[in-house]
Amino acid sequence: MAVTTTRPIGRLTSPVTSYYLLASSTALLVVVGLAVVLSSSSIDSIKKEGDPFSLFKAQVVYLVIGVALCILVSRGTVAFYKALGPWLLFGSILTLILVALSPWGRSTGGNRNWLDFGDFSAQPSEAAKLALALYLGLALSHMRSRLSTLRGALVPAGVVAGLVVALVLAGGDIGTAAVMILLVSAAFWTAGLPFRFFAAGSLAAVSGLAMLIALRPALLERVTAWWSPGCDELDECFQVTHGTWALASGGVWGLGPGLSREKWSYLPEASNDFIYAILGEEFGLVGTVFVLVALAMIVLAVNRIVQRHRDPFVQVTAAAIGAWIVGQACLNIAVVIGLAPVTGVPLPLVSSGGSSLVTSLVGIGILLGFARGEPGAREALAARRVRRMGDGDVIEVRRGA
Repeated sequence: MAVTTTRPIGRLTSPVTSYYLLASSTALLVVVGLAVVLSSSSIDSIKKEGDPFSLFKAQVVYLVIGVALCILVSRGTVAFYKALGPWLLFGSILTLILVALSPWGRSTGGNRNWLDFGDFSAQPSEAAKLALALYLGLALSHMRSRLSTLRGALVPAGVVAGLVVALVLAGGDIGTAAVMILLVSAAFWTAGLPFRFFAAGSLAAVSGLAMLIALRPALLERVTAWWSPGCDELDECFQVTHGTWALASGGVWGLGPGLSREKWSYLPEASNDFIYAILGEEFGLVGTVFVLVALAMIVLAVNRIVQRHRDPFVQVTAAAIGAWIVGQACLNIAVVIGLAPVTGVPLPLVSSGGSSLVTSLVGIGILLGFARGEPGAREALAARRVRRMGDGDVIEVRRGA
């Protein structure tokens, strides 16, 4: 017997809401990113390559690769994601060790976080975020009942997470390490780790980061420059000052696409770490709020996935990926507006850079795969492709008994 149910499309109660929230917010962020990368990178591209579109064209190539992988991964099954996690983690740890110990490791901006093979370079810590999210989902979904003890919290998930974060910190990349700590915290919170362990872990993390900052003069200079009210605007606070000027000059509506003044070699990393400032300068408060709304849509979608799925692996992994992408975005924005010291993390899906863009899109692809697995989502998506009612607001979903 066939049962016919009628479901409204386009409402928060729809089984496909998470899927369309993720797809639309990602598309919005990517399109905005392309527009601002085109503008913000043009001057530096002329200086380096003699072609104002050289970095933009590279970004388009990375986008095509990332979108292809996103679509491919979104069609995967939960079993595929579970199998992928350990292998990706092993590869990430291996490449992080190569960054730290091999001659192929390269330092940029005081952080040793790149692998450089001639014309090809990559940032392994970006892939390590995705690997860690998948691994924690697999490990914690099997260890939920043991998280009430210290041994259960540390072995194996806590130890592995600590190893990955330590390898990133070995290169001095405190920004990426902070994002990973957010990712790990979200995974353990979703898995049900008792609050007392979070308090102890937070104290240990803050103490460790403070010690690292004290031992590395470059990091200490960034923090003291951010903290000091008398920071020299022509020296250590040059970048933050020009980022603030860019946001201020944009006003509500912005100067217009391509009309940024700070991109003319005044603002370092204009197309990467400080792209949010150029966005605010050219598109104003409206443009910056637009990005915040898109990020809020991702938060809502991830929350729905965690609430509606019954598989602990999906719940933990989705929370970890969401914390990584949205948490990193919030950290990047906090740096640009002066609420945090300069950390060197890009704005996911918006900033230039192949490693970040491709890895973020793969993470979104996994979230889309989870969204397709929500109760009723597959049937609704299949029915919408096959048949639309006249008003486009109602679909019929038929389930065979």
